[in-house]
Amino acid sequence: EGTTDMKYLVTVILFVCVLLCLSGCKLNYMEPSEMDAYLDGVAGKIGDSQITEDDDLIGKRDLSDDAYCGSYVADCNSQTGRDVVFGGASTHERVLRCYGSMQSKEGTAEIRIRLNDEVIILQTDEAGNFETELHLKSGGNYIMVDYSDFTGSVEIFCEYIEEENQAV
Repeated sequence: EGTTDMKYLVTVILFVCVLLCLSGCKLNYMEPSEMDAYLDGVAGKIGDSQITEDDDLIGKRDLSDDAYCGSYVADCNSQTGRDVVFGGASTHERVLRCYGSMQSKEGTAEIRIRLNDEVIILQTDEAGNFETELHLKSGGNYIMVDYSDFTGSVEIFCEYIEEENQAV
């Protein structure tokens, strides 16, 4: 956890340095909508660096349009490690539906959701299923799985909730 906090701090410091460097040049000449898109892109690039690379995943991930949505399936045999499966950093808010299942034979696995500084551990029902609606605010938001000598399977699906279903 301390290493993650240090990475987050370094990322924030780098982000602020980049913004300060750019504020004297390009940002001064942008329209507000262009500036918003540009800053969201910078945040997105920083956030992408926190996602586990496909080749390093314990499971298999298929992304949809961006790194926030898709599917993840893992069949594990005594696996230990962490897969940061979905998420990123953004200046925009998002609303996601996250659902799936976890079947454990041995060891433990936790599905953790990091919403900036807050960490939520998803609980499964008796059948091993879970479902939650996530209101992601601007900043860093990640969905990950922590494995400890885990034998079993994990399935996670994340999708955007349509705008007409969102409260305004």
